Amino acid sequence: MNNVITFQLLGIPRILLNNEEQFFAFAKVNALLYYLAVNGSVSREMAASLLWENKNTQTAKKNLRNTIYQANKVLQSDVIICPNRNMLRLNPALDIQTDIARFLEAPLAHLALYQGEFLQGFYLKSGEEFDLWVSKIRMQCEQVYLKTCYQKIEEGLSLDAIEDTEEHLKQLIERDEFEEKNYQLLMRLYQQDNRPSKVIETYYQLVNVLDKELGIQPSPQSQQIYQEVVAKDRNERKIKHFLRNSNHFLGRIDEIKQLEAYFANCLTYREVGALLLVGDTGIGKRTLARQVLANQTQDYQIVTANCFREEATDSLLPWRNILDGLGDLVIQHRLLSTKAWRAALKQCFPTATVFQEHVAHPFVKDHTSLLVSFVVDILQNLADIKALVVLIEDCHWMDEDSLTLLQRVMNQLSHYPIAFVLTKHLGTTPQLGTCLNALISQGRLESIRLEPFTRQESSAYIRSQLESQSVTEQDIDHLYQASQGIPFFLSEYTQTLLRKEKFVPLTPAIKAKLGLKLANLNSRDDELLHYLSCCRGAVPLNTLAQLMLLPLEEVIEMVDSLCHYYILMEENKGEEVLISFRQRIIQLYCYDRLSLSKRRLLHGQIAKRLEELLPLLPPSPTLLEAIAYHYKESRQVIKALEYNLNYLDATLQFQHELFPIYSKSVGLVEKSDRDNHRLMERQFDKIRQSIADLELTYDNNRDFQQLLIRFAYLEGRYDIRTGRYQEGIKNIQKVIALATELKQTSFLLEGYRQLIHYCIQVENKPEMRYYTSLSLEAAVSANHFEAIAISLRLKGLYHLIVGELDEAEHLLQQSIDFFKVTPGLQANYAIQIAAALDYLGEIAQIRYQFEKAVAYQKEAISLTDNKPAELSVSIFYIGLGISYFYLGHFDQAEQILSLAKEALANHIYPWKETQLEIYLAMIQWKKGHYQPALSLLGHRETLMSRYRNPRDKGLVFYLMAVVKYQLIRQGDTLSQQEKEMVARLLTESFEYYYEIASTNLNPYRDCHLVSELNDLRQQLSAKS
Repeated sequence: MNNVITFQLLGIPRILLNNEEQFFAFAKVNALLYYLAVNGSVSREMAASLLWENKNTQTAKKNLRNTIYQANKVLQSDVIICPNRNMLRLNPALDIQTDIARFLEAPLAHLALYQGEFLQGFYLKSGEEFDLWVSKIRMQCEQVYLKTCYQKIEEGLSLDAIEDTEEHLKQLIERDEFEEKNYQLLMRLYQQDNRPSKVIETYYQLVNVLDKELGIQPSPQSQQIYQEVVAKDRNERKIKHFLRNSNHFLGRIDEIKQLEAYFANCLTYREVGALLLVGDTGIGKRTLARQVLANQTQDYQIVTANCFREEATDSLLPWRNILDGLGDLVIQHRLLSTKAWRAALKQCFPTATVFQEHVAHPFVKDHTSLLVSFVVDILQNLADIKALVVLIEDCHWMDEDSLTLLQRVMNQLSHYPIAFVLTKHLGTTPQLGTCLNALISQGRLESIRLEPFTRQESSAYIRSQLESQSVTEQDIDHLYQASQGIPFFLSEYTQTLLRKEKFVPLTPAIKAKLGLKLANLNSRDDELLHYLSCCRGAVPLNTLAQLMLLPLEEVIEMVDSLCHYYILMEENKGEEVLISFRQRIIQLYCYDRLSLSKRRLLHGQIAKRLEELLPLLPPSPTLLEAIAYHYKESRQVIKALEYNLNYLDATLQFQHELFPIYSKSVGLVEKSDRDNHRLMERQFDKIRQSIADLELTYDNNRDFQQLLIRFAYLEGRYDIRTGRYQEGIKNIQKVIALATELKQTSFLLEGYRQLIHYCIQVENKPEMRYYTSLSLEAAVSANHFEAIAISLRLKGLYHLIVGELDEAEHLLQQSIDFFKVTPGLQANYAIQIAAALDYLGEIAQIRYQFEKAVAYQKEAISLTDNKPAELSVSIFYIGLGISYFYLGHFDQAEQILSLAKEALANHIYPWKETQLEIYLAMIQWKKGHYQPALSLLGHRETLMSRYRNPRDKGLVFYLMAVVKYQLIRQGDTLSQQEKEMVARLLTESFEYYYEIASTNLNPYRDCHLVSELNDLRQQLSAKS
């Protein structure tokens, strides 16, 4: 059997003997065989110099003989023979086959033999001449291979032999990934086969290779093929995707009609204009635009651009997006070739290349006119083919250069069916405002403002979405409040109901939307939002800076940025700037992102810092309540209970003390007194529940026990002020007993003071004497300056009530002197001084020293900064009005008392209200206007029952006696209707009303009324 020797030289070289690869000890054996396999023969000298160029002739020839021996030995035959002494050749008698010979003889037929470059990977040490020979043959074979491949590809393209041609091209690309021609041919093949996705894939394969390895872009020819394919369908697919609207759309009928009329007018009148859609996040601007544009595709071709806040400083970037869309249409309609389009863009944007996307390029001022002309020309040519809509979304993020270009382009367009549609947020940048104002002044801008759905619209939307599923009005209210009427949120919530899932305000889609809105905030902004999300309401700017331990200037800058992004909003409240979330849902989202441990940490930090800020911030019950809330959320329950009691204490001190101790404002919650009353009732209930929850765990805790005493004191004080005397006295006596046992002097003094207030309200003189004495003794024993001064005033009031005017005056003056020791004390205790002055004014009234009384009362009012709305100050106005009444200055008295009445209207437990109403009625009575007094008697039971105060009853019966007297003695001054009304209201005798009035009126404080009744009685007796 004859041996078959095979040389595979194209690709990784191999020498096979009967299909088995043979290996040689030296690479130069291979090299000699490879050379002979290609050339057939070689001279000994040539072979020796080729393989051993650095050896002398004798050594080289010796090595050559050994190499020939090794080759023949391994191949088991005389493969290399010597026809003569000078020549070497392969033995022609042997069956020797080479792939290179067959390939070079018929490359088209044997193209598959080319498995790689000639002698791929073979290296001969110190063989430069051999390497030169290899390179020469390698280049020759490669050129033949490429020429043959391209020939075969051309044949395949003409014969639609797609698969074979594709395979050849992929092989070419694999062999030389930097040869663009191969990519271009493959792209053409895919283009011919209508496979645009493969064209794009191949193109980006080329882009990635060139960019990664060489840092260059594809050639214009490659780009042209790509653009031809992409432009064919990109715009249609983009618009189809853009118009896809997964949200069910409902409502906005008026807005839809306005949009459709705008598009219809554009087609009819061929006038270029702009329509602006304005609304908040999630309001439905995009949905509305897509809803209407989906019905306009038959008449309009659409180009869109989105503006982003991250790119607001990138000059003309929105117009680059618009020009991308216009470029697709231009190439699709063959108005320009890709090369010409790119050249035109490059001329307008000389600093950029066409495919350089999302890079900030400064607006080249010198090319402004050129760019305007270019855009106008393109728009006009496209509009001649088919009407055009240019939609620019979120135009509030457009840079100034883009806005300038938009304005100039619109100025030069006329009589073309081109409709610009802009959407924007509620805010407007100065640059955008200038642009819009210019368009408005030209009559080229219409505007549609999208408002949140009303309660009725939200209900209709929810019911339409739920179809047959029932929903209660309470559910609708809940969804409406949670969504704030924002359609996107409503849609999410109704989908939750449809799936019968538990309601959560933050659905995955809402989280995703809000996540995108907040995605690009820095860590400092996030920190600010974290702090703010932990707070239940708006936070003063200064407080926010103090919470974050940052300079106010830095926080202002952060807040300004977040307001610009429509995440936060500012609002003025007095001298404060309050910061809050623009939408409640954003606050929920920011809070939801916090881990449980982070929430507790932040709440604890906020509570601690607010506590530290208490001496620096304006005093406010709201602040105390906020501290309690944050301590509760940080699970510091004892501190939370303490500050809940602080909140109650501050509110009750202002609302339910006749004269609050300190003149500085406690800063009431911004509610009417009735609202505060309901709020405090809820607060009491909440604290009772908290105490019940904590008792088992903290029953032996001393701090907790002291808080229990304090709560009993606050509850008792509240009950007494609101007329629930039995419950109040019980609680206060409990406080006094515990305070005595625990030596808590402050609670002991406060307990006495509350019992004295009870005695004042019900005119209980014996107990008032007892408790005022105890209070003063306890204050002196404790050396408590403040309590001594207050006890002196209260004891002075007792002596006033019992008619011991000199002693009362002395004690009241002592109280004033205590508080006037220093100017600082006088300022701090202004209300206490004013209260004593008011009582001195009352003493002057009793003594008929009305001018002196007016002086005292005016001084009291001046000390309290003329704030009649405050309960204690209103009392001073009542006293002043009564003084004017007895001076006969009825108009002035009426003016002062009316002011006090207006102030008391917001108080649910207005002190001295009965006295105020009686004197106002008497002023009208003396002026001959009887109806106010008669109307007042119509609800006399209410006036008498509020505090069960004898004086209130005496005042009402005083008025009844006066009216009865008028009916008896001067009945002709009353109208018939008034007479009938008096007869119906007053069925008893004058004596009856006189006796009750005299019994209940204080003979000293009401001496003028008692005296008047006695005079009326005498007059009636004299007549009879």
